[in-house]
Amino acid sequence: MVQKNAGKTVSIEPYQKFVIDSFKAEDARGISNLFLSVYGSGYPIKTFYHPDRIIRENANGTIHSVVTRTASGDIVGHGALYRSSPWYNQLYEIGQMLVLPDYRTTFAAYKMNEYLGGELLSRVAPAGIFGEAVCHHVITQKSSVLINMKDVALELDLMPGATYAKEHGTGSRVSCLIQFKLCSGGAQKVYIPACYREQVNFILHDLGLDRSLCEASEPFPRSSKSVIRRKFFAHAGVGRFNVVSSGADFGRKVTELERIGAERGAVILQFFVSMGEPWSCEAVSVLRNRGYFFGGYLPQWFDTDGILMQKGDSNPDPTSILLYTDKAREILRLVLEDRERTLG
Repeated sequence: MVQKNAGKTVSIEPYQKFVIDSFKAEDARGISNLFLSVYGSGYPIKTFYHPDRIIRENANGTIHSVVTRTASGDIVGHGALYRSSPWYNQLYEIGQMLVLPDYRTTFAAYKMNEYLGGELLSRVAPAGIFGEAVCHHVITQKSSVLINMKDVALELDLMPGATYAKEHGTGSRVSCLIQFKLCSGGAQKVYIPACYREQVNFILHDLGLDRSLCEASEPFPRSSKSVIRRKFFAHAGVGRFNVVSSGADFGRKVTELERIGAERGAVILQFFVSMGEPWSCEAVSVLRNRGYFFGGYLPQWFDTDGILMQKGDSNPDPTSILLYTDKAREILRLVLEDRERTLG
């Protein structure tokens, strides 16, 4: 296999013996070569094209990389636990997994996944991990089930198909299944809008969490202010908003964020709403009235749990969404049912 990086050609001998190991600074250039070889210049997280950034973010704990390393030091596989979208910084995403084509008939991917969900997870000791598994194939979903992750949400048409042009390519947008594994955290009282009690009960049934579900029925406190953290992903056309707290100005805030999203070309908008407030029903109602529909339930997204509300410009094709478990297929049904109900 030949890799190119910054005009320099790097040859990787196929079928070498390898080990799975945590990141070392000398791995950084090999990781960069790997991402360039597999994705070209199209991978959305540009850190992985810059060895110095890979070293820095592993040093500061933003990323915890795992590599498949040959005896000669070649890097032929990578995966990571890393901080991403949750408001609660003790939730890490699991992903950034890729393997050089010549090594895909080995157990490299399986062994890295096992290492990430076992030894590295024990060492980093986050509150939990989650993954966004693409749904145009089920490989990642199956790998997540093997490390006891559970299905909790379905993000319709989240990613453009062009992102995967070199890997399991597809012409349409790709939905993603959110899977979770919590490692710590005690009992919680969460406030659930009555319209989603059935959906939340279904998602919670196999998570083993101690949750007291209370009806969210209070109005916004008078003069209360919303706290929303926004992030736009230009490569994906996605606007993602963490509603840390919702208040009487929430409707105006949503209008503003939708305007900004349109200016930035966002075609998918997601609101993650904290369920730690008795008036969370009000925020959900505002969103439903604007065409947002249920996406799923996110344990400890804010330290307290959250609900995903989503909408998009596309018209999803359910037959293109490939799911591994019966639970995931039922979550898809619930999501599509609420989408139809919300859009009328």
